[in-house]
Amino acid sequence: MRKLLFILSLCLIGFSSYAENEKPIVIIHKSNGGYWAWLNLYNDILYTPEMDENTPATLECTGAGWSACRIPRQNTYTMNQVNTSGIDITMLVNDAINEIIGKSEERTRGVLQGSASKTIAVRNNSRNSMDTYIVRGIWQYNAYGEGTIKIYLTKSNMLDHRI
Repeated sequence: MRKLLFILSLCLIGFSSYAENEKPIVIIHKSNGGYWAWLNLYNDILYTPEMDENTPATLECTGAGWSACRIPRQNTYTMNQVNTSGIDITMLVNDAINEIIGKSEERTRGVLQGSASKTIAVRNNSRNSMDTYIVRGIWQYNAYGEGTIKIYLTKSNMLDHRI
């Protein structure tokens, strides 16, 4: 009976995470870095901001060069479904995304895939509490350092209490 309950609870957790249907806000593609791709320096960096809530922003980093693959500081997101407080958090989200990209480039012991997250807390204007946002990145690279990073942003009620 315990095994059955355990299996049912695992299935319920799996279905609930699938039901969220979380969409990335930024998708980063790194390709054609050549033999120098392990340095994470690229020639062409093309950032395309998101146009609506259904299409994520993209960052294409290609060719061997001298520039780091990072999103620009002046960025626009349509975070209406996540940011309901009216406070502009785009600079904080940009810094968190660039930090996650840097974390993904720290490959140790041949690990080519992984994830990292960063939590952002902002004082809410409408009441005396904090809004909490979680920026999460999931990456997968090949042996040459080419691959994809998907960045997700979710609002959490971790600090949703009075100060």
